[in-house]
Amino acid sequence: MTRYQFQDRERKALEKLNIPLVIYQLIDKRVVTILVTDGMCKLMGDSRENITKLFDEDMYRDTHPDDKARVADAALKFALGGDKFDCVYRTLSHIINDYVIIHSHGEHFFTEDGTMLSSTIYMVEGMGEDFENPLTEKLASNFRDMMSKESLIRDNFYDTLTGLPNMSYFLALADAGKQAIIDEGKTPGIVFFDFTGMKYFNEKFGLKEGDNLLSAFGDILRKYFSNENCGRMGSDHFAVFTQMEEIEATLQNIFKDMKRANDGKTLPVHVGIYSMAFEDVPASSACDRAKIVSDKEKGAYLSKYAFYDENTHVVASHYEYVINTFEKAIREGWIQPYYQQIMRSVNGRVCDEEALARWIDPARGIIPPNHFIYVLEDAKLIHKLDLYILECVLRDLEDVVKKGFQIVPVSINLSKYDFELCDIVDEIKKRVEASTISSEMITIEITESVSTLDEEFVSDQIRRFHDAGFKVWMDDFGSGYSSLNMLQKFDFDLIKLDMRFMREFGMSKKNHVIVKELIQMITKLGIDTIVEGVETIEQVKFLREVGCSKMQGFYFAKPIPLDEWYTIYGARVGNVIEVFEESDYYATVGKVNIIEPVVNDDYNWDSNEFFGQIPTGVVEIREDSTYILRYNRNFAKFLMKTGYLDEVDLGNAMIQQKKEPTKDFMDAVKKCNNVDKWVHVENMQDEDYYSSFFIRKIAVNPIHGYKAYEVAILSIAKD
Repeated sequence: MTRYQFQDRERKALEKLNIPLVIYQLIDKRVVTILVTDGMCKLMGDSRENITKLFDEDMYRDTHPDDKARVADAALKFALGGDKFDCVYRTLSHIINDYVIIHSHGEHFFTEDGTMLSSTIYMVEGMGEDFENPLTEKLASNFRDMMSKESLIRDNFYDTLTGLPNMSYFLALADAGKQAIIDEGKTPGIVFFDFTGMKYFNEKFGLKEGDNLLSAFGDILRKYFSNENCGRMGSDHFAVFTQMEEIEATLQNIFKDMKRANDGKTLPVHVGIYSMAFEDVPASSACDRAKIVSDKEKGAYLSKYAFYDENTHVVASHYEYVINTFEKAIREGWIQPYYQQIMRSVNGRVCDEEALARWIDPARGIIPPNHFIYVLEDAKLIHKLDLYILECVLRDLEDVVKKGFQIVPVSINLSKYDFELCDIVDEIKKRVEASTISSEMITIEITESVSTLDEEFVSDQIRRFHDAGFKVWMDDFGSGYSSLNMLQKFDFDLIKLDMRFMREFGMSKKNHVIVKELIQMITKLGIDTIVEGVETIEQVKFLREVGCSKMQGFYFAKPIPLDEWYTIYGARVGNVIEVFEESDYYATVGKVNIIEPVVNDDYNWDSNEFFGQIPTGVVEIREDSTYILRYNRNFAKFLMKTGYLDEVDLGNAMIQQKKEPTKDFMDAVKKCNNVDKWVHVENMQDEDYYSSFFIRKIAVNPIHGYKAYEVAILSIAKD
């Protein structure tokens, strides 16, 4: 779909409007800006060009972090065809350097050629002393003055769906009503309600039924609290201000009522409670704190409540610190990529690296990724982090090349929010094309959380990455319920198994079976595998035997910054780096199915016709020796019985055989070189054993000319 173009006369007339209005169009699942009026330019105090660029690239840049997700979700629902857009939120005014409340209202309309556009009007709730500039009304902690203004009419402060006060009016009422509760000898507080599973509810029952549920919940709140003590904070969020005495009993009654609400088509609610006994703060801050508590254990599908306490306060303070310091941390270089090497199972060499964001804060020391990634996702800033890490990676790779070191592809991690906040494919392409690094040296890692996005949209983004020359990996496979679904729906180049499989490796043999079957299934689909979290030689042995393509973990290397890698390789003590030109050769060897070899193309036989595992492996023939590149357990047992390797060799990569193959075996190898199919050899004698096997050539090393052959042993008999 192309961007709609107004006629020149029509565009000029619309742009001259003194109303703060913007017209948008939905193109490829993204909202793009079509037209900005003079009124909007005056409201924001900026040029039309700058406003258009901001709205297209980072529309919610200045929105309050706790409002961003709500506004973005509501706007996207509207853009996708929702009836109307009516949202109140806080945004930062650069004129007064503080937050103001914006009320935005949008509707769809169709042009003569049938294009659907959306017009949104933006209004500041309240007037300041400077009537020439409406952005002079600060978002104060107390709204008494705002409430006294004649401009505050009832229709502007009530939610049209539920009839409850909207966010701005609710906060004003809460601040004004706090003293009355105190005067009664009670403790005031804010209770925040958040539905869990609303997105899936709307998908299952439709948006109309979702609205019915929200309306029913509004009625339930009115039953226990007066209408003016409640507020709809936007989307599926509600709040009440009330006395804290007996609040737990009241919530239990609300939970019971919710089970019967909307004719049984209902959802659980997560509730956060902030009592002013902890600290007397403005209603807006109390509401923020109550929301933080409600966000705990988001995945729990049951109604529950929790109080804001000292532990939560520490977390909340950290949350604010991350938000307020993030931009500076990037400017000052406190955030930087640490690189963890990934080893190819076939040759035991470094074939890839993963770039992991690390925050080394001068005031707080090391801030772990799980302490800032979720904050940036929640605040809709994660795309800035991910693109910054990409820029660092490109700069580092260029530096490595200048110093004459070998480079390997580096993977960067993307959040599902990257795809919602910007055109992440285009942003990555632009940065790579502006560098001297080719796209084949940058790999994209996507977590399975993208399954919550539109399936067709995700498939299209993966295709666009592939068209631009990037490989796309699925990260954390097995960490959620949708993993198997994603294998079927999306075209990934590699699947990375979640590290929890290795954490539980020694706990149960069931884990071994699961990992083996997962790797086997993925291999049959023609997809490579990585297992992360590898820490012991026992894990390495197992993963090589079951056909895992690549391995990552502390057993091989920890994530460290680039300058430390320079020190290691300067001392010539690091892991061997794979020559990039040999990558395809080893990748081909790594894709061979050594668990269930299939030779049906040439013979009416495959391993499924037999009980037990067929001894299968891959050998590499060189001019002076033979190496075992891959093996399953039974193949290794046979080679040990016939004296080609020892038990201590298992787990190592590229094992040199203890003795040379027999003449019959080498004759079969020569025959393989002349035919493009399996060769069948019967009754070959080796030591005290007779064996029948299949053999085929699978790849040739482009640099050294070494040849790799797959061997599947059909039968073994002792003399």
